[in-house]
Amino acid sequence: MSDEHALTDIFFDIYRFAEISGEIYGLENFSQQKKINFHAQHAYIHIIQNASYRLKIKRLNLDLILKTGDIVVLPTKLEHSIEIVSGQTTEASVISCIFQLKGIYGEAIAEGLPTYIHVPSHHEAEKIAEWVPMTVAAIKLELEHPALGSRVMLSRIIDLLLVWSIRFWLATEKIEHQSWISALRDPIMSKALSLMHAQPAYEWDVNSLAQLTKQSRSSFSKKFVELVGISPMLYLKNWRMKLACQLLKETDKNIAQIAELVGYSSQAAFSRAFAQSFGCAPKTFRAAISQEVF
Repeated sequence: MSDEHALTDIFFDIYRFAEISGEIYGLENFSQQKKINFHAQHAYIHIIQNASYRLKIKRLNLDLILKTGDIVVLPTKLEHSIEIVSGQTTEASVISCIFQLKGIYGEAIAEGLPTYIHVPSHHEAEKIAEWVPMTVAAIKLELEHPALGSRVMLSRIIDLLLVWSIRFWLATEKIEHQSWISALRDPIMSKALSLMHAQPAYEWDVNSLAQLTKQSRSSFSKKFVELVGISPMLYLKNWRMKLACQLLKETDKNIAQIAELVGYSSQAAFSRAFAQSFGCAPKTFRAAISQEVF
């Protein structure tokens, strides 16, 4: 299997199980207003239409100019504003979509993305100008003439916008954001991450991962931290704990069985690791979930 396929497979394996849902937040017309504020209640996708705008995110000290056809994705819930700066006409508008990334796989996607992704309408890496107008036309058609399945159609379109934007981000020359998704661009990291995700219960250690990726122990560890942002063993522990949460929520398996499924031969060691991650024992976590209090 090629390195490109390995990258695609691990991302697809996580993305396809992610609980992703989206809907149109609004088609904002700027003929009567110059600025719109968005609260930090949702993750957003904005599609810029027929004018130039300024995106401001106070928390990031960001002031970004957006042009017609641009797309901006905000995977994290950040308060922000969009203000028209030029070309104000009766056609000036912004299509705003909201989406949610839920479940352990959705959380993994959210954690792997930067605070925002800007997809300019004209870029050599992707033929963006070709698919944005088609997407906008499809959204407007469903909004203006809702029919059976319109909500499903719009949710799928938003899903595609998100994937397109992530793909564009990964294709950019330089990525400063450290995460498992950006690390997939590197064949060595892609293989290591694929191994851990494919067999999370296996007794992985730095030596075995380094050997399988044909790296020295020190160079593998250094590269993993540089690209992913944390050590290999901490990444593995975090992923195991996410899997454990899912098993505690969705199955009736006892604590010992769950411990074994996520790579712990000792229930006590698993409980300690779980408590370090979530501040309570697995049994307490499950009891709280069942009472809808946690």
